[in-house]
Order: sequence, then structure tokens, then C-alpha cells
Amino acid sequence: MKNKCIRRKLKRIISIALSAAALVSPSATALSNTHAAPDNENNYYFNDSFEDGTDEWTGRGSATVGKNMREFYKGTASLYCSGRTASWNGAAKSLDSTVFTAGQSFSFSVNVMYLKGESTENFKLTLQYTAADGETYYDEIASASVEAGQWIQLANNNYLIPEDASAMQIYVETIDTQTDFYIDDAVAAAAGTDIAGAKPITVIRGDVNCDGVINIFDMVCMRKGLVSGFIDSYSMKAADIDKSGSPEINDAVQLHQYILGQINEFTEVELPDNKWDTYSETASAEWINFYESSIYSMGNTYRLTKKLEAAENGEKLTMAYLGGSITEGGKYSSPFSKYVKSTFANGAFTEVNAGLSGTSSVVGLVRSESNVVSKNPDIIFVEFSVNDHGDIMYKKCFESVIKKFLDLPNEPAVIILINRAKGGFSSQEQMLPVGENFDIPIISMDNALTKAFNSGFLSTGDYFEDEYHPHSKGGQLVADCLGYFFRKAMKTENRSSSYTVPTSTVYGTEYQNCTNIDPKNLSGFSAGSWTAGSGYGSTLPYSYTLNGGNPMKFTAEGKGFIVVFKANSSGMGSIDVTVNGKTTKISGNKQYCWGGPDAELGYYQDTSGKLDVSISGSGSFTIWGIGLIE
Repeated sequence: MKNKCIRRKLKRIISIALSAAALVSPSATALSNTHAAPDNENNYYFNDSFEDGTDEWTGRGSATVGKNMREFYKGTASLYCSGRTASWNGAAKSLDSTVFTAGQSFSFSVNVMYLKGESTENFKLTLQYTAADGETYYDEIASASVEAGQWIQLANNNYLIPEDASAMQIYVETIDTQTDFYIDDAVAAAAGTDIAGAKPITVIRGDVNCDGVINIFDMVCMRKGLVSGFIDSYSMKAADIDKSGSPEINDAVQLHQYILGQINEFTEVELPDNKWDTYSETASAEWINFYESSIYSMGNTYRLTKKLEAAENGEKLTMAYLGGSITEGGKYSSPFSKYVKSTFANGAFTEVNAGLSGTSSVVGLVRSESNVVSKNPDIIFVEFSVNDHGDIMYKKCFESVIKKFLDLPNEPAVIILINRAKGGFSSQEQMLPVGENFDIPIISMDNALTKAFNSGFLSTGDYFEDEYHPHSKGGQLVADCLGYFFRKAMKTENRSSSYTVPTSTVYGTEYQNCTNIDPKNLSGFSAGSWTAGSGYGSTLPYSYTLNGGNPMKFTAEGKGFIVVFKANSSGMGSIDVTVNGKTTKISGNKQYCWGGPDAELGYYQDTSGKLDVSISGSGSFTIWGIGLIE
């Protein structure tokens, strides 16, 4: 293997030497290449500025990439690469083999910058390719030592692609760290093309054109920049004379006074370490009081603020809502997601609405794995307060789903959202101890609305469209309360320094490792007299309907399972669930159901083991899910 690598390196050196000998001039090189010519006056095959997205760059390894509008070299955006767990993780772009042909030379350039890490980092632009022998190889295109906070160009204006290369991609990486970084203005051009890029520079306040002196020409650049935008990040930083965070008219005034000799030095504004500390609410005192009364508990905010800060820095943000019909309707989730996306998400944003009409925490637990966990959410709202009741099964499943989410490896922020019915019903009393035990945020629209109704500040018609559901304006009230909570949580005084999931429980979390499984995929499955169907929407994807006396049979490994079934206030049949010789009867008649899903515990044992299951019944009965507890 060592000799093979040496031979490839010798061939590579000879090829580069021949290419250099052939390089008489940029135009001569371009003529000698047989690949397609650029179709623009700059001789650029691509020029990725990330103004409209990721420009087909992707994360390499564990890294993720997203558009960022806080840091940039040119324009108004860059590509932020984060989540790196190894130095080779980075930002990558596949090369079109019909354009970038093996054995030909090209000019490549990309600008890179990082903020946090060592004072100096070593970056590389690398080509990954597959050779004729089927092996994958890595060849350095360009490298540079980069100082924190400085944009630097990685460039090679005559890079020769190996003659047998295929499946090519270029990528930016560091040599030996996992620092998050930004890239901007990535260009590929005809060989010999000198591409302008970031050079080491010392930013001097007031030297807006970056020529080393402060004079009237800087004033001209200042005015142009304030009107139509600054030419690059260095010019913009030099124009921020008072260090407020962005160039403004006050900076132009100071520059004018300095040039005229009216002042001898620039003054700086005092900025708080956290911009949210000085955020001023624009709502009236009455509305702020309403928002404030919705916060039952700030809880521990460590996870939430970390996720929101990451989103502000360009990392992707996924926000999920698990609940009943209030959530499914989207009246509060849609406007709140829109607010979070526009306020915090400088990178990719995804909303996951996992609401399902008429469902309780028991059903929510069964579908939580496929509907929420599989989406890898960063922030999760749990809303079942008008669907749950006082039975211990509801309490345990609510607590189990909270614990399930808190234990996820990506450490999402979990928030309890409590609503109420027009008539006043809510399961708040049994849910509050769970939130308090786990020290997570609790938003109580029950408290806020009840107080507003009792005082006359709001009427029920200002919120409800029926007994349970908010209309659009009511949903916006919920979104406004959640937005107020997020802003308050981001203030320094409300931030938590760390979070550890408590080991204690209130009702019990023995059901938390529950996953909805289709019994046909289990050992020894026999449908008996049960007929398979399409299920209840996309959230409960299968069904089995009773059509006779022969039982359904299967075996599984676990502690037990929860049965999700069609329930109604009357007219439903019942089933006998027999596991390892023990039988539990489940009736489809449920007082608070109207043909939607409900669930009950079919069987449970303290230790995991083999479960021999037989399900028979009589009357009208449809199974919509089997939640296996592992």
C-alpha cells in the first residue's frame, strides 16, 4: 500500500510539472484544456455566494451546513459549517465530471473564517476522488493558516485534477481540530484565472476603504455603504466606528468630524454582553401582564437558550409539537414557528406538527418515536391538557413521554404547554408536578386565559371557536405568549448554566421506551380473524379490524405493550388481550371519545422477556397501534 501511494505521488509530481511547462499564459492554458468553457465573462464555472441557500454544498461526516446571515465575506450571507466531530468533517461540494475533467487544470478559491477556538487554525481545501484502482484518495488543493475572526482565501489558480479521477468533490476541512467555521464566495474557474479573495488585513476603525489611511475617500465609501451596502466584511467592520454591531448614521457623523479635525479619537457605545437584556417589549402593559401570567414556571432554560443561540449562529433548528387537535389545527404552532424562524433561525428551520385529533398522552407516547423522535427535534412542545384525565395511565404516559424526550442524545429543550376548555376543564393539576420535578418550562394558557376572563380583559369569544379549540386570533395569543417566553428566557437573568435530567419521578416513567410496531413484523404472527387496513391517517399507519372469532397471535421481546384502538362513547366491542396466560379486557366504549383513537395498557411486567400474545374479541373493534414497551 505504501509503494502504491509513492507511485501515485511520483506520477502526480510529473503530471504537475508537465502542466506547469504547458502553462504559457492563462489563455494558452484554457485553450489546451478540452473541458467545457465557462459561459460567463469571468471564466467562472461556479461562483457560490450563499445568498439564496447552500448552493449544493453539504455537510461532510457529522457536519451540517446552513445559510448564515450574521457573518459573511461578500454580500449578505455565508455558509456555516457546524457539528464537526473530526477534522475531516467539513463543507463539501460535488464536481460535475462533464465540466471538471480528469487530467485538466482549474482555478479554485474559497474564503474561510472561524470565531471560536484556538487563536490560529490551519484550514485546507481538498479534493476527494476515486482512482482507476477503485480506491478513494485525497489531494490538497490549497491550505492556509487562519486567525480567529479573519477571512482568509484558500486558492490555487492552476490545480491539476489527477488523470484517473472520478466521483470528485471538493471540501473545506481543518488539519487537526473540530472548529465550526464559515465559508463564502466559493469559485471554480479556468486554469490561470486569478480569483480575488480575502487577504490578511488589520481592520482600522474609520478606514472604510481599507487603504491604511483615514481621509475623505473613506467618507465616500461610508456613504455608499450605508445606502447600497458595503463591499465586504472588512469595510463593514471598519465603518462600525462606535462598535455598536453595525454601521449607522452615527458612525458617518463621527467619521466626518474626525476628517475635519473636530475630534481626535472615536468614541464607542457600551453594549451589553447579551442583546436580549436590553430588548424592549412593544406591547401594552395589559398585554405584557397577560403574557407574563402564562408563564407558570421558567424552569431550567439551559437547553432552550443553547438551541436558540445555535440557530442564531446558523445551525439548523427543528421544532416539534406533540399534542391533540389544538396542536393539529396549527392555529398556534404555525404563527409561532413563523416567529421563531424569522427571529432566531439564521440557518435551516423545520416545523414538525405531530398533533392528532382526540388523542391523549397514552396515544401520544405510542406514536412519539415515529412522529417526533425520528425527526431529531431541537425544541419539543407537549400539549395534551384537554385530552388527558385523572386515571394513573394518563399520568404515567405523560411523564414517560417527557422523560423519553429529555433522554434523547441531542438533548432537546422540552416545554409543557397547558390549555383549557371554554368550560374550564384542564389536566393542569396533574401535569404541573411533572414539569416541576423535571424543572422544565411550563406555559399555562389555562392560567392566563382564566385570569383574563375573570377580570374582563378578554371574553371567551376572543379566544375560542368552540368548546375546546382556539380560532386564528386565539392561536395567535398562544403564539404571542410563547414568543414572550422565548425572549424572556434569553435574558441573562433567566439563563441556566447547566441541566441534568433528574432521576426521580412523580407517577412513574416505566413506559418511556415505547415504540409503535406492526405485529405482522413480529415472530409467529397470525392475523386470525383480523383484517389489515390502512390505519388512522399518516400518524397511525396501519389497522386491524375484528371480523370473527379467531385470535391474532404473535410473540415479542419486551416488558409489555399498549393497545391503540378506535373508541366511541357507545356501540363499540371489546377485546381480550392474553399475554403469557394473563388476560386483560379492553372496551372500545370510552366516555370522552367520538370515533378517534384511545389507548390502554394491554400488559406489563417489570423485566423484559418473551411475550406470547393472543388478542380476540367481539363486536366492532379496530386496533390502530401496538406500542411495544422495551
